[in-house]
Amino acid sequence: MHVTRRFCVELAVMRAGLSALARRARAPYASNAIRTTNRRSVVANGAKKREKSTANEVIPGGAKFHLLVSRDDCVDDTSPRLDAYVASSVVDASASRARVARAIKASMVKVNGKTERKPARGVKPGDIVEGELEGERRSEAIPEPSIELDIVYEDESVLVVCKPAGMVTHPSAGHARGTLVNAVLGHCDLPELVVPTGRVSNRMNEDGDFDDDDGPSTSESDSDAESASDSDDDAGSIRPGIVHRLDRGTSGVMVVAKDASAHNSLCNQFASRTVRRRYVAILSGVPKTSKGRIEAPVGRDPKDRLRMAVTPGSGRYAASNYEVIATLASGNASLVEWRLETGRTHQIRVHAKHIGHPILGDEVYGGGGGAAVDALARRGVFDLKAAKALLSRIDRPMLHARTLGFTHPRTGEAMDFSRDPPEDFDAFASALAER
Repeated sequence: MHVTRRFCVELAVMRAGLSALARRARAPYASNAIRTTNRRSVVANGAKKREKSTANEVIPGGAKFHLLVSRDDCVDDTSPRLDAYVASSVVDASASRARVARAIKASMVKVNGKTERKPARGVKPGDIVEGELEGERRSEAIPEPSIELDIVYEDESVLVVCKPAGMVTHPSAGHARGTLVNAVLGHCDLPELVVPTGRVSNRMNEDGDFDDDDGPSTSESDSDAESASDSDDDAGSIRPGIVHRLDRGTSGVMVVAKDASAHNSLCNQFASRTVRRRYVAILSGVPKTSKGRIEAPVGRDPKDRLRMAVTPGSGRYAASNYEVIATLASGNASLVEWRLETGRTHQIRVHAKHIGHPILGDEVYGGGGGAAVDALARRGVFDLKAAKALLSRIDRPMLHARTLGFTHPRTGEAMDFSRDPPEDFDAFASALAER
């Protein structure tokens, strides 16, 4: 059942509006509605006559909402985004920002009686926001015991696995089977953890693992592994036990919660940035300094909404640390370790491109195609034909989540797990090291 967290401030509308509310209150869906009032005097936009009314009507099941924007909602005279305002006003785990944004784009939300189709539209005190959210999608993930899991560690609370490259983390549109979730359900039963639609979708992202909302932010930001386009649609995904993710093209260590207590504990650890994460990647060229810290906001690429980019002024705060482990191909490539401070969608891939050294094999962020071939062939280390043939051996970004550390949800013990990169990664690195 949906309830609001604002004491449901009182609407002040014209008598015609009150009549409409009364008619809606008599409708079948409203028979069990929760109604509360806060005795504050507020005014609806355009209403010349101020009248008190019961307010912020919330319908069970969360399909419909009727909200009034108050001054308290607009901190420091800012105008919050429409999607963010609705998502934070309707307190239910499934009322994610992504789900609200879909409803807005589908013309299911009105502001002051007019249909609004832009999730980023600002709202101000006195605005009346009403609408309806899409129903929850509660499909069951299909257990697939035939999918082999590379189990690193397991007990009654957690399962640590090494996800292979090419595997999607959880079922979503276009990926109903063959995912890590399908494999995990085939291995063990997770009855308590079939998470309702959008439970964590607005905070969890590919490659960055967990798109945490705390910390500095410069504005708004925020699958298929190689695209950021599905982030807004993740609310329809099925993710029992999943507390973080890796891109389809990224291999490496992941932890899965086996009960509700472990799930909550691990989610909190990712959100508070206490989880220890180290990745290794093969970059084009060698960074100028052997160690460095990149602090550059990440958001949607304004020129291509299907990918992310460093976007000063509009992206979300992101920080990564790197260290060059080895120089490869006579300086035309390098093996680099990455340590994340934040987790944004495609963070390592975006930051690597930002410093001019994209991950080899990453077609989306400049690590593939002619530019990558030319980079490998610099100074005659490879001829163009050989460089092209070498790159053709790989079909994914050379990125591997090598180490994952966290506090055990039940025992409180600090635990760290590692897996070396898979064969395709090692073979590519070895071929580069021979030059």
